[in-house]
Amino acid sequence: MLRGMYYKLPYYVYLKEEKYYINTDFRIFIEYEEEMQGKDKKQASINCLSKFYPAFLEIINKGLLEEAIEKFIWFYKCDKPDVTYNGKGSSSKKQIFSYKYDDLYIWGAFKQHFKVDLTRDNIHWWKFRAMWLSLPRECEFSKIKGYRAYDGKDKDILDLKEYYKLPKNESEISDDLRRREIYESLKQNERWLKW
Repeated sequence: MLRGMYYKLPYYVYLKEEKYYINTDFRIFIEYEEEMQGKDKKQASINCLSKFYPAFLEIINKGLLEEAIEKFIWFYKCDKPDVTYNGKGSSSKKQIFSYKYDDLYIWGAFKQHFKVDLTRDNIHWWKFRAMWLSLPRECEFSKIKGYRAYDGKDKDILDLKEYYKLPKNESEISDDLRRREIYESLKQNERWLKW
């Protein structure tokens, strides 16, 4: 069945055949990804779920948390299966961007290439991810990610890699691994999300 971006984007989900509206703003998921790099993954998950579901307390009270987590993961993944990239040149343990640290480059890339102002525009998470994946290689942010991922011996590129490196306190984890950790954390810890 053909779904996803070819049809109307989701603004609600069904939990036990009851409709629940969701907050689709991309900022929730950026914040969530950043918080999940910290130590308190339980609190990060609770914070995000409570922002994603305006009726979060009602969902808990009705015993729908497990299904709500499943629907959250489905939404977060943009209705896509897990994908891992193990191709040549991929770096499985390097973080090549940080929403927090690279915010100026990210804002500039979206403004330049999509005419979107991330400080003002309310963008559906699925649209944000589609634009993110479509950022051209020639934009500054894409170049910087390339320098950070570089594993060759070219001195000029190694100098750029050093210049653009992320602060040492950032966890060394790739985007794919970070997302997988988020999914697994939600799945494994749905018990402690139930009060």
